[in-house]
Amino acid sequence: MRRWKLGHHVFHLHLTVMNTYLTSLQKCVEERDWQATRPLLDTLSRLYGAATSCMRYASDFPATAYESLIRPSMEPPWLNPGFSGKFNTDHERMLHLMRTIRTGLKSAIRAGSVPEDVERAATRLWRAQSQNRASHKLICEKFVPGGQSLLQDYFNANA
Repeated sequence: MRRWKLGHHVFHLHLTVMNTYLTSLQKCVEERDWQATRPLLDTLSRLYGAATSCMRYASDFPATAYESLIRPSMEPPWLNPGFSGKFNTDHERMLHLMRTIRTGLKSAIRAGSVPEDVERAATRLWRAQSQNRASHKLICEKFVPGGQSLLQDYFNANA
């Protein structure tokens, strides 16, 4: 339980810092300030990698411990039915900012106005995000093989 909680707390700190950098990056992309864009992309790639490491740390224990200790702690009476990390507003903000930035950058790349080093840095960020998602999927599969999230269980039970 301690590992699970500590890993998630550190992950949330990364998320908060990422949102700060993403806000700055969004402004740079909108203003086509490519000189300031590149270091922000590089920093965000490293932060994504660190967040992925936090997830791996938080989940480095046997599936039996998740089944008997962690998952029940995310159910009533401890939390509302259908608990999900999807309700984390900072995570939703991060996803929104990433979508907005990706759209703006891809548009500028297609128009040919983005320097190659910035385009490569953007690709590294998108790869880091993809690796993060793949790691999360593997962790979910480790603990609930072929199963559903608590939110999916809730929707199915109340359909």
